[in-house]
Amino acid sequence: MIAQQKLLRVFTLIRLLKQRPGRTIAQLAQALDIDKRSVYRYLTLLEEVGYEVDNDGKPTRYFIFEDETMRQPRFTEEETQMIRQAMAGFAPTHPLLAGIQQKLFLASTLQPLADGLVDLHQSKIVECLAEALRDRKQVQLIRYQSTNSNSITDRLVEPLSFSDDYAKLNAYEPAAGKVKTFKTRRIDDITVLDTPITYRAAEDILDLFDWSGPHPIPVVLRLTSRAYRLLIEDHPPTRVYVSKQEDDTFPYRLDITVRDFRGIGRFILGLPGEIQVEKPPEMKDYLRERIQEFELW
Repeated sequence: MIAQQKLLRVFTLIRLLKQRPGRTIAQLAQALDIDKRSVYRYLTLLEEVGYEVDNDGKPTRYFIFEDETMRQPRFTEEETQMIRQAMAGFAPTHPLLAGIQQKLFLASTLQPLADGLVDLHQSKIVECLAEALRDRKQVQLIRYQSTNSNSITDRLVEPLSFSDDYAKLNAYEPAAGKVKTFKTRRIDDITVLDTPITYRAAEDILDLFDWSGPHPIPVVLRLTSRAYRLLIEDHPPTRVYVSKQEDDTFPYRLDITVRDFRGIGRFILGLPGEIQVEKPPEMKDYLRERIQEFELW
């Protein structure tokens, strides 16, 4: 497990260094949960195996230099968004949908977000979960590490959907009687059972802000550059639902479907003046009510 953690840390570092304008040693140390001296050792290791690590600016920020001519072509964010919209008409239980979504993710510009898939064992777990999702079978999560209960236990669940970066699994847990979110990186192993899933309720489908509800709600927001950066840092799968627009103040537009105002509302309320709500008007009413609650304190 220690070797796997080191390997994952190396791949995570590569992912971080591919993001411009780069990161300082302190930022890298915090992101990797190691000390600064260890960061320098990892940077040296990357250079020894052929990566060209560069730096600039004050404070000094490090990044990986990439020759644009050497990059493999991938789907752009706009192409990925168009394909996802085309697939929206398929039923969630379509047997081919999970496989298409996974191939689309791996072939798109979102691939650097998949630090949980660079480990072959982790990739196999996601593959098995995708098969169980496709075949509508129960699975046993072996030695799942829960931070809520601070325990490591086996969990019987019924897979429902992945987050777009495959970092989270939305699944119904019969023992608890409700839908929960499980981080795939915390699953040590998995057993796919022959037992078909029993869950049928649609009201617990989770949106990308981890809230459920009986009906999809279209929401359109206008974002500043800072709000956009925080959005994709906190909720990476939302990236494909963002488009650029000609507006110096609000250059980004988020067009997404949610299941409840509370999840996305929490994000909006945390950035006053950084987000404008285009629709629906009910979203504005909800935010006004929440703001009034704060004023009563």
